Amino acid sequence: MSSSAEFYSLLFEVSNEIRHRILLFLKDKAMRITEIAKELDLNHPEIRRHVTRLRDIGLITRDAEGYYRLTPYGEASIILFQEFEFLSANNNYFENHSLSGIPTQYLKRIGELRKTMSLTNAIDYFRFSDNLLRESKEYVWLLVDQFPVNSLPAIVNSIDRGVKFKIIETKERILNPDLNALTSSESQALNRTRSTPLTEQKMIDEVPVNLFISENSCVLAFPTPDGKYDFKGFYGTNNSTLNWSKDLFQYYWGGAELRKSQDISIHVTRELVSYRVDSSDTIVVEGREKPEIDVQAVQDAVDNYEEVVLKGTFNFGASSVLISRSVNVRGEGRENEIPTTIIYKKGWRFPFTEFDSVFHIDGDDSDVSIENIHFTDFNHTCILGVQSRSLRIKNNRITLMTGYGRGMTYGAFGDVVIGIWIRGPEPLSFKGKVAVEENYIDFARGGAFGGFLTRGGLEQDPEYRPDLFNHEYYMGFGFAVHQASGIVSFKKNIIRNTNARGIAVTGNLPSADIQIKNNTIESDLFGSYPFSSPEAGAGILAQSAWARALSGFKIDIKDNTIKLDKLNYSGIKILGPLIDREGAGKLSGGTICDNRIQLREGYEGIHVRKCDDFDVTDNTISGLTYYGIRVSGRECSKELNQNAMNNIIKDNDMDKLRIREPDSYSNNNADGRKFAIASGSSVTAHVWLNKHTKNNEIIVRDKEKVIDEGEDNRIEKK
Repeated sequence: MSSSAEFYSLLFEVSNEIRHRILLFLKDKAMRITEIAKELDLNHPEIRRHVTRLRDIGLITRDAEGYYRLTPYGEASIILFQEFEFLSANNNYFENHSLSGIPTQYLKRIGELRKTMSLTNAIDYFRFSDNLLRESKEYVWLLVDQFPVNSLPAIVNSIDRGVKFKIIETKERILNPDLNALTSSESQALNRTRSTPLTEQKMIDEVPVNLFISENSCVLAFPTPDGKYDFKGFYGTNNSTLNWSKDLFQYYWGGAELRKSQDISIHVTRELVSYRVDSSDTIVVEGREKPEIDVQAVQDAVDNYEEVVLKGTFNFGASSVLISRSVNVRGEGRENEIPTTIIYKKGWRFPFTEFDSVFHIDGDDSDVSIENIHFTDFNHTCILGVQSRSLRIKNNRITLMTGYGRGMTYGAFGDVVIGIWIRGPEPLSFKGKVAVEENYIDFARGGAFGGFLTRGGLEQDPEYRPDLFNHEYYMGFGFAVHQASGIVSFKKNIIRNTNARGIAVTGNLPSADIQIKNNTIESDLFGSYPFSSPEAGAGILAQSAWARALSGFKIDIKDNTIKLDKLNYSGIKILGPLIDREGAGKLSGGTICDNRIQLREGYEGIHVRKCDDFDVTDNTISGLTYYGIRVSGRECSKELNQNAMNNIIKDNDMDKLRIREPDSYSNNNADGRKFAIASGSSVTAHVWLNKHTKNNEIIVRDKEKVIDEGEDNRIEKK
């Protein structure tokens, strides 16, 4: 028999419905005559006649136990007939839709689509396409003759979830004039899809099939004979359909051209916000001062690249960027030592009751660097570090015209504004290493009145306290560290006009090592008297157990310059536990050395309270204060010895310090805690040790006045 005769014989035998169904049964498993007859509800002779015909042309064989099974020839034939099965099942569709553009190797696999569901109208096509977008979790691939503008909301929502897109469009559709008719919201959404690093885009001359593909489903449509699309097609979720669709997409992706930046700029009216540089791990993101573009473009960049370069000015609106993986974020360029990359936020309500930040760092194993960016406005916190393996914040500029109206309200404690806040998550700690270096912070760059709403001179009265509960004033912190357990280093920063604390480190774990060195802290704002403190504000403050029963941590404060020009400020305050219960401990063994403190009508230069074994040496204190250096404790409780013990105070230069004479304010508050008391009135001095101090060593110059109310303190004058 000739080859053509064999071919026709094959077609003839398989064209019989019963014999075709027998082949399909045997494709899944070997069967006896009895089983086949039962499945087809036919008698044995009828089945025997059909299997004999299939045996005669070599499609099946019978083994010694009476089981029929497909031969290799039969297995190959039934697979190849799947292509005709799919085409014939959808003959009405393919009478009006062309497969001519499909490469032969994929056309020969068209039977892999046989388990798809037919979409007979455009409404169903778009409904299933949008469902695919909404349900995608990892990626979406689009091969389309034109961008699906009607699906923009679903596409943007997918991008917001971190879904990655690959898009192939035809070249001629890039300049589609219909895009000029988009609404404003549609244009914004389209800009998002074009600008995000989550989207990769390519171009080809012609699109022979429309494809929407995700990790779980596929929607496809073939063109009509004139090359147009009526959006009727197929939907599938099975592996064979997904494999065929993905393979076809990859075929076109491999031969497509990258979509160039100038093409994008035409398409989105010069709204290009990002582009890759030579390294695939680096991306440059350009600010457009549009919150609907800027914040998501930066979010997408930090989610997907190791280095993110920010260029221009960014408006984050009321949104934040979460950094949860390793990334270096840096601004591009400096002019007159000021970063040229600017980020600001707008649009929050006042008063504000939620945590907020510009950058929020929270990733257990992340190494994060933020460098050379000018933050010009924000609410509550500029950079918030909750968790990372390492965090480096360097050479940034954080400025506010005023801190007023930009804080998170803490009730009676007021509205808190913080430049950089390291804050471990409750009840855990920030475990990583932190380096904050060479940054500049100013919370009242508009001058003193930019940072303080005058009360007609009341702020000059030492008895006056701003009504923090009713938002009369705010509390500004340059840097704050809370619940850290690793090394935290503050070096060579400039901090200006933070009216509560320049640097505050509180409630850190015993393993924490806090280093505060070579910083400059200045203010010409009236202080906020934070947390009902007797001092208006402090340059540097450290405290052990503040909210949780933690023992102390290691702290070194060295070679800092502190200049505070308004009423009742203090230079450096080192405090023991605020809470008095089991587990709370003191700060001990730290150093306060080589610092330069200048106060004008200040409260005290250095205060060591409820702390032990501190080395306070070689500091220079100048200006005018009630006390130069103070060492104090409290009455011991059952849980904790709250005396201040074994501290060394020596070689401090107070030659240019003038001690304020007792006045009505100090006399009215002479209680042995805020002010020393003698004969019913206050007493001021270069050094004051209150009655809860013990075994401290004090070496001062002969002319310097010392008040010693404690026990076994050693006072030496030279």
